[in-house]
Amino acid sequence: MVLLTLMFSTGTDEVVERKAFFGSLVFETVKKDDGALGITTGVENPVPIVVLFLVLTAVLTMIQASYRGLKERREQLLDASGS
Repeated sequence: MVLLTLMFSTGTDEVVERKAFFGSLVFETVKKDDGALGITTGVENPVPIVVLFLVLTAVLTMIQASYRGLKERREQLLDASGS
């Protein structure tokens, strides 16, 4: 999604290099010899992407653990009130 935003934020004849997501994603247009524009996209620095993946994994793991704990507590309360 970020690369699409970078791609469509450039003009038709601009030669630019744009970076996004803390410099990890790059979009570059280069004027070729025949007058056409060459486009390059890719990952320049994977560290922010890896950090995002680790943070999201940790947050989702905590949410799942909290959900399981609350579900077990609910079952305990339902068992206690039914006795």
